[in-house]
Amino acid sequence: MQLLEDEISILEGYSKQGESYSDGQNRFGWRNPIRHDTGNILRILAMASKAGRILEIGTGHGLSTLYLASGLSPEKEWTFDTIELDAAVAGTTQERMDKLQLPVNVLQGDALDVIDQLSNTYQLVFLDAQKSHYHPQLLALLQKNLIGSGTILLADNVIDRQSECQSFLDWFVVHRKHHYILPTECGLLVAIL
Repeated sequence: MQLLEDEISILEGYSKQGESYSDGQNRFGWRNPIRHDTGNILRILAMASKAGRILEIGTGHGLSTLYLASGLSPEKEWTFDTIELDAAVAGTTQERMDKLQLPVNVLQGDALDVIDQLSNTYQLVFLDAQKSHYHPQLLALLQKNLIGSGTILLADNVIDRQSECQSFLDWFVVHRKHHYILPTECGLLVAIL
C-alpha cells in the first residue's frame, strides 16, 4: 500500500495546468490531472462502492486510477479497465500499474471505439476525458449494457467545463436519474443509475 501512496504523491507533483497533446491524426486534446480534493473523494467512493469491476475513461498518467484503486479492498478480487487515447501515455501508465502489481488494464484508443469492443459490466465508471464526449460515451455504455441499474457513475469537470458537458448533465434531468454534483474545484458528478 505504501508503494501506491508513494506513486500517488509523485503524480500529485505533476502540473495541474496540464499538457496539450495530439494523437498524430490531427486530433488534439488537453490532459490535466485531477485536483487533490477530487482524488480523495474518488478513493472514498471506491471504498464505499465495494465495486469489483471499474471502468475509467480518460486515464492520463494514472493519478485518478491510483486514487480509485487505493479505495478498493485488497481482500476482494477486482479488475479495472481504463481507456487512454494517447498511445505513449497509455504505455507508460500500463508500466506504472504493472510495477505496482495492480490488476489495471490500460486500453489504448478512442473511447467510443474501445467501448464498442468491451463486453463486461461495470459497477463503477469514472468519466474524465473530453467533456463534450461524456454524453455519447454514456449512451454507448448503456446501449451495450455495460452499465445499468445500480452502477455508480462519476464524472469530473462538470462545473468548470459545464458548457461542454451540458447534454450529459441534461440526460440525468430528462431521465430523472438521481445525481448530485459535489462542489469540488472542478465539480464532480456522482450518480447511481
